[in-house]
Formats: sequence, C-alpha cells, structure tokens
Amino acid sequence: MMKKILSLLLAFTIMLSLCACQGNFGSVNLNESIEIPENGIIKESIIKKIQAENAIGVFTGESNGLRYEWTIFGSDITEPKEINLAVSITKTVNGDPKVTLSTSEPFGFSALLSVYLDDAWDAQSATGYADEKAVASVSLTGSQTTILNMTMDGSLGSLVIRPDELPEEETTTPETEETTEPTTQPTTGNDDYLSKPEDTDDTVYTDGKDKYLTDPIPEGKPKPVEPEDQEVDKGKTYTCTFSIECSTILNNLDQLDPDKLECVPSNGVILAKTTVTFYEGESVFDVLQRLCKEKGIHMESSWTPIYNSAYIEGIHNLYEFDCGELSGWMYRVNGWYPNYGCSRYQLKQGDVVEWRYTCDLGEDVGRSGSW
Repeated sequence: MMKKILSLLLAFTIMLSLCACQGNFGSVNLNESIEIPENGIIKESIIKKIQAENAIGVFTGESNGLRYEWTIFGSDITEPKEINLAVSITKTVNGDPKVTLSTSEPFGFSALLSVYLDDAWDAQSATGYADEKAVASVSLTGSQTTILNMTMDGSLGSLVIRPDELPEEETTTPETEETTEPTTQPTTGNDDYLSKPEDTDDTVYTDGKDKYLTDPIPEGKPKPVEPEDQEVDKGKTYTCTFSIECSTILNNLDQLDPDKLECVPSNGVILAKTTVTFYEGESVFDVLQRLCKEKGIHMESSWTPIYNSAYIEGIHNLYEFDCGELSGWMYRVNGWYPNYGCSRYQLKQGDVVEWRYTCDLGEDVGRSGSW
C-alpha cells in the first residue's frame, strides 16, 4: 500500500514538473503585449519561444508615469537567454529625458525601445548621448505626443535623449562646378510620366488651387516644377541625402497585415541616411527610383494624371493600407511635407529627403495642417 502511495506521489510530482516546464514556454501569448514584471526579468524560455516561432514579442512597462515598450524580433535572436527589460525614465536638470537600463549586460541581440513622452517635440529626429558622446540615433513618431524610438542591445547603461536642431532652409541654390556623373545614371526606360499634357493652362481656381488640385504653397517653400517642364542638365551635379524608414509600424503592430511582418526591419530603417548625387533639374521621384534600383529595394509607383505626378504605392513591399486605413508613404524635404507629388519637387543642393511610412495620415510622423 505504501509503495502505491509513493508511486502516485512520484507520478504527480513529475506531472507537475512537466506542466511547469510547459507553462514557462507555452503559456505566453505572443499575439498580445507582455507586461514587464517589477524586477524586469524576462525568462529565457520566453525569448526562446519568440525565436522558435520567428515571432515578434512586445513588452510594456512604466516608469515615473511614462510608458515604454520593447519590441523584439525573433529573427534577430541568435543566443536566447534571460534578460532584464526594466527601464528607468527620468529627466536631467535641462529637462532632457534620461533612459537608464537596469543592467548593462548585452542582450545578445538588438531590440527596439520606444518611450512614450507626455508632450510633443518640435523636432524631426533626436540623438542619444552617453557621457556627452552621441551614440544612438533616435527616430520620432507619434500624433498628439512624441514617441522616442531607438535600437538598443543592452550594453549601454543609460542615454540622455536630446532633439536634433531643425535644418536651416536653403534660400538659394549654390553654384557648383562640373563634376563627375553619378555612378548610376538616371533611368530612361520608363519615362511615360514625362509625356506632356495637351492642356498647358496655368489657371489658378477660386479656391486657390492650381489645375492639379494643389493647395497654395506656403510662403518660402519651393513651388512645384511640372515634369513636362523639367530640364535636366547632366553637366552639373549636386548632392543631397535620402533615407527610408517605417518605424511607425513598430508602434502599431496590431494594425499590420500579418503577411507583411517579414517586410518590417526590426529597427524600422529600410535605408539609413545616404548621400546621393543627382543632376541639376532632377526630381525627388527621379532619385528615389534610381536609388531603390541601385540598392535593390523594391519600389512600386503609378502615374496619377489628376495630380500630374507619380504616386508611391509601396516600398520594401510595404504598401498603403498595410497598417491601417490611414497608412501609406509620405516624403519630407528639409522638414516640410510638400503638398504636391514627388515628381514635381525639384531637388537642390543639400536637400534632406526622408521617405516615411505613416499609420495616421501623417499625424504620427510630424505632418500638421492641410496638404
């Protein structure tokens, strides 16, 4: 009788042990955000589950009334282990947010940390500083308030985040000498968008819009140059910078088409800020088309006659409406979102061009006011 009781107790103990092990790995629902415990410890079994399922784990916490969120991609995990995701968010004497991790031990992979501020910054980007040395780029998203997004691997103990200065707007195009041609020549095989319209009417209608339904251009901003009036001078070259990013999607994964998860980089950056050479007279579309082809980045566009411009439908296989009914691609030049198509924006020396994916009709990437 005693042997039977002992056998039953042993079997029961083994069953409980197996259930506990299964619970550590299988009880976590990766389709929902996971609350970070008070001690910040995320068990190795959970990290293994994210890796095994090639899933995305979202972990949320709060510090001093501010919400923060870690996003971990299974594809980035190489050596799963227990990690500490607790974060302390304070402010310096100058009012800059300071992010301090509970440990400086590397995670073994990179993760995206998003900090939800309670105010809106008048800035386009920010930088993270450690001991007054710039060590991290920080992208800014958010509609009503600013969200700080930065990629971290756990090795930096703390960062002070400061907004970058707004770029000074060029008032004149500097003179340039003739230089060598761009390494990749402008494409000429798909120039249907350069066909001249039959009507060259320059009428401005009573609502202030032009014939292509463009609202009045704000004072001091460049007016559109129609593609049919474009004059490209290959004897003169200039430089500008281009970048492509979709970090807003990482703040809205619940809206993303599940089939597009693999198209989203873990840090939201498709193309980091890159200096490119262009010919005098080229448009934003000309350079985007050439740059994507050169870098092997998927890009699809269509011609929209009513606006006399190419429309960017998708980049990196991320299309409009892939992350909600208000999502799609927008471009910004020197901090301004032009209210006309990218085929009509003629580049000038030193322009800073950013292609950004929005999930909220531009409100989450700093666009305000009417188009």
